[in-house]
Amino acid sequence: MTMRRLALSNKKIRNIPRRLKGLAAWASRFEGYFPDDLTLEQKYCNWKIPVITTLVEGKQATTAIRKECAQQMINAAHHIRQARPENAIDCRVITVICLPDMFTSEICIYTNLDYHRSHIPLIDSEYCPADKSLATEWGLVLPDGMKERGLRFTAEDCDGQPYEAEQWYFGEVD
Repeated sequence: MTMRRLALSNKKIRNIPRRLKGLAAWASRFEGYFPDDLTLEQKYCNWKIPVITTLVEGKQATTAIRKECAQQMINAAHHIRQARPENAIDCRVITVICLPDMFTSEICIYTNLDYHRSHIPLIDSEYCPADKSLATEWGLVLPDGMKERGLRFTAEDCDGQPYEAEQWYFGEVD
């Protein structure tokens, strides 16, 4: 079973191929699955990336590993989209990849379009469009009907140091 875990040490991560295989198995379990208890009142449901923190963040997290994890998240979202019933056609299915904090990445189903739009930040002084494509840079395969939108975020951390992050939205984005 694949599950989320915080790593409380910086020890070398073991069995990376097994962990990636487990993530691929997790993504494939979404084939034919769409939550049948999802209501309009809920507005949204999500699944966080089910890996140990150090697999996608820190000095051991390579671009190749992050790419594979992002691709499996996109694959899982695609399976959910494919299984969406006709009465839920207004739902939006999105994969959110956050960098450098990839452990916060998730798959979201929005039942309320306004709520969906409120979760994707507006372009302002803190958020600006990314000047690249993560899908192109990492060689991600986007299934038909999935779009990409990237935002770059700049702010100060609690110590007054500049902090930059990116949020990448894959799926049914405007």
